[in-house]
Amino acid sequence: MFCSATLLAVVILAVGCGGNANHSEKSAVREHPNKPIEKLAGDVDVVPTTEMLDKGRVLMSYSDCFTCHKETDRKRGPAFQDIAARYPMNSNYIRVLAKRIILGAKGSWGNVVMPPHPAVSEEDAETMVMYVLSLDRK
Repeated sequence: MFCSATLLAVVILAVGCGGNANHSEKSAVREHPNKPIEKLAGDVDVVPTTEMLDKGRVLMSYSDCFTCHKETDRKRGPAFQDIAARYPMNSNYIRVLAKRIILGAKGSWGNVVMPPHPAVSEEDAETMVMYVLSLDRK
């Protein structure tokens, strides 16, 4: 009797905690669904060619990016259009975002963790970032 009551209490506690954590994560994402994303400061100082953007799209299609991201909707990570809405096509942001792809990141879009991709070269990561930033809806 004691063991089953203890087990039941542990299960209720685990479900309650897990449910609340999941609920709060979802509510944090949906709290302001229509609030526009503010563009970070910085001048546009990179104008990628069509060939570079095409290469970035191809690199992305062969990567695992779409496991966590979608182009227009949030999946596990932010939508690519939301990333483009936040960051200008600026050489400093391109380098920072490329490093985040390679090294991984956490905290820029909530508690979601982006795993590292050490096999991606810096040049390819920057090309992929330029493609993503080109998706800005303006």
